[in-house]
Amino acid sequence: MIKFFRSIRYRLIHNGKTTKYLTYAVGEIFLVVVGILIALSINNWNENRKERAKELKYLRNLRTDLQNEISNSEQFATFHFTRADHCATLLYSKAPSTIEEVQDYTDTYETVFIWKAFVPTNNTFKELISSGNLSLLKNDSIKNGLLELDKLYANIALGEHHMRREYEEYLYDVNIHNITALAFFDLTTPTYGFPKRLRYKDIPSSEHSKLIADAQLQHNNELFKNGLRLAMMNNSFIAGMHKELIEYIQNLIKIITTELEA
Repeated sequence: MIKFFRSIRYRLIHNGKTTKYLTYAVGEIFLVVVGILIALSINNWNENRKERAKELKYLRNLRTDLQNEISNSEQFATFHFTRADHCATLLYSKAPSTIEEVQDYTDTYETVFIWKAFVPTNNTFKELISSGNLSLLKNDSIKNGLLELDKLYANIALGEHHMRREYEEYLYDVNIHNITALAFFDLTTPTYGFPKRLRYKDIPSSEHSKLIADAQLQHNNELFKNGLRLAMMNNSFIAGMHKELIEYIQNLIKIITTELEA
């Protein structure tokens, strides 16, 4: 092809057809430019296609993470609401007076004592941030929605941190300092995991009166009651945050699904 064009140029110059040669030269330059533009256009189209494929893959993974997060947050909402409900039970019930009532009382407050830290299901978002690929998401509603979601996660973590401090000061410390802790666990032998749970029938009758007195002391302790009040309020608040989080995520999933189907 190059030899063909050279031969044309040679004949035009050799025959003294300068004007035609210049016209031809301009045309040749035009064809070269058009060829370059077409090549660039094809290359850009190919790169855009590759970027779109990556974007769609990220969007599908984000949607999967968010769908899993709904289940995760529903469990945490139930977990925190149940703890708040148990706090109310402890606050508004009478002091235990029998070993059977002590067992129920202990089972209830130990349920309140259980601690679970919320870990968001956001692996894809973290990958987008760490790899610098967040810019691949062209839909600003999705991009901004993910950044706002990350703030909601941070607010829940802040709420948990605040509640943990109050748990330690008003519930855990008061419990350890004033009564026989973990009386309904078999602590005679180390185990992998939690030790065996005891029932009141497994505990020698000689220890019953001490456990009843301990439970009554704790039940009437105003510091402990304040801890339960704070725990009820904080757990209710965080349960509500998870409910709001679920609603937010559901709306974000709808936006992502619309983008995937576009």
